Amino acid sequence: MIGFAKVFWLEIVSLVRSKTLVMLAVASVAWMFAAPFIAKGDGTADGAREMFVRYSLGGAFAILLVSLLAAATGSLARERAAKRLQLTMVRPVNHMLVALAKTAALTLSGASVLALCCILMPFAPGVGDGVLGRQCSHVLKPRLPSPRDEARDMYDAYMADPETPAAVKKAKKSVVLRLLENRAVDHYQTIATNDTVTWRFASAGTAAEAKGLAVRIRFTNQFDVRQDVRGELRIGPLSGVVSNITKAVVTVPLSRRAAEAGVAGAADGLSFSNKGSSALMLRPRKDIDLLVPADSFAWNLARAYLELVSILAIAVAFGVFLGASLGRPVALFVAIVTLVVGEISPSVIEQYPDELETSVADRIGLVLTRFAAEVTRPVAALQPLGRLASDECVEPGETARVVLLDFVAVPLALALLAGLVLPRKQDGL
Repeated sequence: MIGFAKVFWLEIVSLVRSKTLVMLAVASVAWMFAAPFIAKGDGTADGAREMFVRYSLGGAFAILLVSLLAAATGSLARERAAKRLQLTMVRPVNHMLVALAKTAALTLSGASVLALCCILMPFAPGVGDGVLGRQCSHVLKPRLPSPRDEARDMYDAYMADPETPAAVKKAKKSVVLRLLENRAVDHYQTIATNDTVTWRFASAGTAAEAKGLAVRIRFTNQFDVRQDVRGELRIGPLSGVVSNITKAVVTVPLSRRAAEAGVAGAADGLSFSNKGSSALMLRPRKDIDLLVPADSFAWNLARAYLELVSILAIAVAFGVFLGASLGRPVALFVAIVTLVVGEISPSVIEQYPDELETSVADRIGLVLTRFAAEVTRPVAALQPLGRLASDECVEPGETARVVLLDFVAVPLALALLAGLVLPRKQDGL
């Protein structure tokens, strides 16, 4: 552990003397305070806060992520090329500890700058003095079959449908199932006038007893929201009235007082009665959320911070591993390409959900893209800033899993791999 501490301290000193840490802090804070004057919101306090979280704090995190990834790829590669790593290895220091110490030092530097940005958040223009006192909510989704199970249930009926294209019927079953699974997320449910539907939620009975319970409804597009949408929501003894013509997203608070005049709804589900003049189309998986009050924005920010630091840790560990294995230019190129591919893979898969109308080259590209998406999913799927901006709770269970996996397990594994590679790379090649 003495060797770990010395390498850790030397890396911190190097970051300070090279002014890397200072420049990171200045660039991140400067962007955080300048972004509100560049990106304009909708003129409301909530809009300004959301824009700040997504683009100001998010931009500062992006600066840290790219900068630390670049620094990590050069940390070991530069020492190998300059023949300085051999001097370190003269002392009884384990190769794995060298990689782990550099990972820890770079991660701590990024965590310190990110903490500074979070501390300065209440002082940012347009954010508001009471931002830390806001309340976040647990977001409960309707309890529905998984998209994969729904695709399997729909397969036989879809293939027997005469309107199904011939190319689809000739395709492999796995391709068609993937196509149906991708479309299951956008499955619409039609609610006719004077009709009532019920969506079941996990822990709905407990949620109905909470104060400040609300329902968030997203409408499909701006054309649909211009029709007269009216109805009533009920869950247990609580109810709320939906009245909307212009908004794309409506949050309806539920109260016990409104339910006293009518019949109580089901205790284990949320019921909606369409009182409008036309049918309403909703996607239950995307458009219906039950909002259960959680804790304050400050605690939510702390959990989001831990997840962001975990993302920094896994990126830095990957960069250090590349620096131990490759030359600095190649390591930096591989790191940046991996980062870009991990970010764009979900969009590519969404735009090209199947191989029915693609060439052989496109099919190979899709296979590689899906592989990249699966490998980077543990990091790419994390969106703590999006939930923070929407006052959605960054769940403690998810944060604990992310910290354990991305902050501890994966960096340890990458440091072990770097330790195995370093003895073969000390010649600087």
